[in-house]
Amino acid sequence: MKTPAQSSVGTGRSAPGTREVQAAYRTLDRLRRGHPWLAQGSVNEIAPKTPGDRVTYTWTRKVRAKTVTVALSKVQAAAFRRAILANRRVETALAHLRVASQDALLSSLSGAQKRHPARLETGAGPTVPNGLK
Repeated sequence: MKTPAQSSVGTGRSAPGTREVQAAYRTLDRLRRGHPWLAQGSVNEIAPKTPGDRVTYTWTRKVRAKTVTVALSKVQAAAFRRAILANRRVETALAHLRVASQDALLSSLSGAQKRHPARLETGAGPTVPNGLK
C-alpha cells in the first residue's frame, strides 16, 4: 500500500500534513514489527481462596456483546498482557494516523462552498435569547 507521500512522488510537491501522516505510518510499522501478537481484553490475576491454592489467571474480552473468559497459565498470562499492551499501542497509533490523514485530506483538497458567506462575515445568524450565549 502506498503512503500519501509515495503517491505524490514525482509531482515535486507534497500534500499539507504529509509529514504527520508519514510519521504515523512509521510508528504503526515499527509497532507491527516489534509485536507480532495483538489481543483485546484484559488479563486478571485471581488470588487463591485458601492458603494452599495457587494464583490463577483469566483473560476476559467481549465477543459479539458477550463477555468471554478463558483460564490461562502464568506463561500465557504474561504473553497475553504483552499482546494486549501492543494492541493498545497500535490502536493509539492508528487513531493518530486517522486524525493526520483526515487533516491532510481536508487541507489539501478544495472544500464545499459556504451557502451563506455574508452571514459568517457579519456575525448575523439566528437570534439567541439573553443569557444563553
